[in-house]
Amino acid sequence: QIGYRFALHNMATGTATSSSSTSTRATQGARPGRQLLSNAVSAIQGGRWEDLSQMMQRHSGELETARTRLETRANGHDKASRQSSSAGKTSISVERKAARGGPSKKAGNSESESSSFWQCFTPSQMSFSALRSFADKYPKVAMILSQLPVLLVYSAGFWYEGYKMDDLVAISRNPNVVSEVFSWDDLMTRDYWGLPMHGAGWTNKSFRPLTTLTFRWNYLLHGLNSSGFFVTNILLHCFASITVGQTAISMTGLSGFWASVCALFFGLHPAHTENVLYLVGRADVLATIFGCLGLCLYAELYRPAKALQKGVEGEDPPRGWTKRIFWMPLPLGLIVVSGMCKEVSLTLFALPILIELLDLLDGVFEEKVKNAAAKLTNRFWGPQKARRQRLIALLVSTFVTFWARYRHTGGTTLNMSPQDNPISFESSWWVRCLSYFYLHGVYVRLMCWPQFLCYDYSLDAIPVVQSLLDCRLLLPWAAYVLVFGALTVVLRAPRRYRHAGLMALAILVVTFLPASNILFPVGTVIGERLVYTPSVGYCLLVICLVQKLLEGGSALKNQPLMKEEVAEATSPTASEREQPAQISIRRPTAGTLYRPWTLLWSALALLGARTWVRVGDWESSETLFIRDGERQKRSSKVQFNLGIIHMQEQNWDEAVEALLRCAWADPLSSLPFYRIGQVEILRGRYDVAEAYLTASLDKFAASLMVPDEEVFHDVAVAMFQNGKVNQAAMRLRVALQINPQFGKGWNNLACCLASQNPTDAVRALQRAVTVAPQHPQYWANLAILAQHTGDPATASSAWHRAQELWPGMPEPRDCTWEFAPAS
Repeated sequence: QIGYRFALHNMATGTATSSSSTSTRATQGARPGRQLLSNAVSAIQGGRWEDLSQMMQRHSGELETARTRLETRANGHDKASRQSSSAGKTSISVERKAARGGPSKKAGNSESESSSFWQCFTPSQMSFSALRSFADKYPKVAMILSQLPVLLVYSAGFWYEGYKMDDLVAISRNPNVVSEVFSWDDLMTRDYWGLPMHGAGWTNKSFRPLTTLTFRWNYLLHGLNSSGFFVTNILLHCFASITVGQTAISMTGLSGFWASVCALFFGLHPAHTENVLYLVGRADVLATIFGCLGLCLYAELYRPAKALQKGVEGEDPPRGWTKRIFWMPLPLGLIVVSGMCKEVSLTLFALPILIELLDLLDGVFEEKVKNAAAKLTNRFWGPQKARRQRLIALLVSTFVTFWARYRHTGGTTLNMSPQDNPISFESSWWVRCLSYFYLHGVYVRLMCWPQFLCYDYSLDAIPVVQSLLDCRLLLPWAAYVLVFGALTVVLRAPRRYRHAGLMALAILVVTFLPASNILFPVGTVIGERLVYTPSVGYCLLVICLVQKLLEGGSALKNQPLMKEEVAEATSPTASEREQPAQISIRRPTAGTLYRPWTLLWSALALLGARTWVRVGDWESSETLFIRDGERQKRSSKVQFNLGIIHMQEQNWDEAVEALLRCAWADPLSSLPFYRIGQVEILRGRYDVAEAYLTASLDKFAASLMVPDEEVFHDVAVAMFQNGKVNQAAMRLRVALQINPQFGKGWNNLACCLASQNPTDAVRALQRAVTVAPQHPQYWANLAILAQHTGDPATASSAWHRAQELWPGMPEPRDCTWEFAPAS
C-alpha cells in the first residue's frame, strides 16, 4: 500500500521525465495522474476499497514504473531531511507549475516533495510495513518466528511430569510402547490402548499405529520419563501450526504475513491445550500435520490457490506445475499416513475431490443454463483428460482406503457404556437428535469462545435435551446461523475469496463430521481434543475474513465507480490546463489507522493469556482435577477424580462431598459408593461404610476400574467391624473365588476365622504367605495363630521369617487385618 502511495504521488507531481525538452508532455501527462490521485483519495475517504483496488489494477503499469523510480530516489534521501520535516503536519500540499526548468531544479523539487510525502507515514507504520514485507518475502521464516509466542505460552510444559488418566493405558501399560522386544505384528493388530482388536476382549477399534510408534521412539530415547513426551508434544504442536500456515498459502492464497498470523492463531488457541498436554492427544496433532501436508502438496501440484492480495478479478486461477497423474500417490499417501495417526483424518480425502469439483464448476453457472451444461460437459469429457483421470483416481483411492481399514480392524462398532455417551442410549430418536444438535453448538462455542474449558463433559455435565422449548437450543441455532451466514458471504464474495472461503469451510465441516454423531455415535459426549483438526478450517476462515475486511473491503458494500468518474480520471478539465493542481491528502488519524490492527493483536493476546492459564491447569493430575472439579460440578468423572484427590490428601469431608456429587450425577455407577465406603472405614464409621459398600455391589461397572474382589473384601471389613462375622467370612470367600491369588483376602479371612475355627485360619494364612511370601505381616499373623493352635515349630519359623523381612518388627498380640484402599 505504501508503494502505491509513492506511485500515486509520483504521478501527481509529474516526475515521468527528466529532460527539459519533454517537460510540456510531462505536465500534460501528470493531469490524469492528479485526477487519478484525487479519485483514489476520494475512494479512501469513502471506504470504497474495491474501487481503489480496481483503479490500481487498471493503471498498474504506470503505478509500478512511478513507484520504482520514487523508491530509488527515496532510498538515497538524506535522513536529516526527513527529521527536519514537521511530524505534526496533517496534510500534504502538492503544487507544480507548468514551467520549463533545468534538471537541477526538478531534482530539488522532487527531493522536497519526497520529504513532504514521507510525512504521511509514522515510524511505527513504516516498521509494520517492513515486517509485512519481510513476512511476504520469506513466509516460511515468518511462520517459524510466529511460533515463538506459542513456545512462550507452553514453556511451563517443558518441565511437566506425570501421566494423566488414559496416558497410563496408552503409554506406560501399552506393550507396543514398553515391551523389551518390539513386534510389528503387535503394532498392526493392537489398538491405541494396546488391546487386541480381534477377539472377545473389549476394544474401540482405534487403529493408530504411527502415533503409538512415536510413543515407542520416545520410550527408547528417555524411558518412561514423562517430561520427554511433553516436550515432543509441544514441538509437534508448533510444527502443526506451521503446516496450517502453509495450508493458508497453498489452499486459500493468503500472503506470507497472513499465513503467519493464521499459524499464530492456531498455535495460541486455548482449546488445543488438551491435545498438547494430554499425551494421548498427540494422535490429533500428528494427523493434522500429515493431513495438511497432503492437502498442500496436492494443491501445489494441481491447483494452487490464487493470491488474495493480487490478480485481476475474473482472471483464471494459476495452474499447478504438473498435470500428470503419477504424482498423486505423494499427497494421497500423506493423507493415508494421517489416517494411521488418527482414523478421522481419512475424511480429508474429500478435500482434493472438492478442489477438482470447484475447478470443474468454476465459472460454469455464470452462463445460461444451456451454455452451462455444454461448458460443463466439455470440461469433463473434453480432450484434456487430466482432470477426469484425477477425479477417478481420487474416488478409487478413497474407496480402497476405507475398505482396507474396515477389513483390517474388523469393523468399527464401539462398545460404549452410558457413562461414555449417555445420549446414544436414549430410547427416543427425537431426544437423541435434539441433544446431538445441541452438542454442535457446544463445539462451535469451543472454537469461537473458549472461555470454559474442562477435560471431561461426561454424564450429566450436558443433560439431554427433551424438547424444542429448551432454551439451550439457542446455542446450536446461533452456530448454524453463523456457519450458513459465513457460507452466504463466501458465495457472494469475489471469486478468489470464494475459493478460499469454500476451502476453509470444507476443512471445518468435513473433519468435524466424525465427531458430530451424525454418521455414527462417538465414544464421548464432548471432547476438546476433537476440535483440533476442524479448527484448521475455522482459523483459515477467520483469517480470510479478517484479511478481507482490513485489506480487501467488504464484499457486501461494493460501490463501483460510475462511468463518468472513470472518464474524469483519464481526461484533464479546462481548469486543470490553466491552474496548477492543489491536492490535499488528509493524514489518517491514529484511531482510524490502528484500531483494526489493535483489535486483531488484542484478540491474539487474549487467546495467548487464556492458553497460558489453561497450561497451568494441566501441570499435574492433582492440579487439573482440583481446578476443573471446582468449575465443572455436574460431570460424574470430574467429581469422582476430585474426590480421589481429596481422599489421598485425607480431606475426608471434601472427598465425601465430591463423591456424593458424582453419585448424584451417575447413580448407576458403583465407583462413588465404593469410594465413600472406603472413606468411612478410614474415618471409623463402619455402619455408614457398610451401607455404601453394600449398595456398590448392585451398581454398574465396578470391575472396569476396581477389581470385584476388592469391593467384596471391603464390604467384609465393614461387616466384621460391625460384628457380622459370618457375613464377613462369606464375602471374603466370594472375593477369593473371584481371585484365588488375592493375598490380602486370605490374610483377612484367617483373622475373621481366628476366634471360631483357628485351624482353618492357619490354613488360610499358609495360603497367604504362599501367594505373597514377601509380606512380613502375614508371617507374623501365622506365627501368632500357629502358637495358639499348639504348633510352636511353625510359629517359630514364621516369626523368624517376619523378622528377616522387617528387622525390628514389633511382636503382634493379635491377628492384624490389612486394609489398603485399591488405587
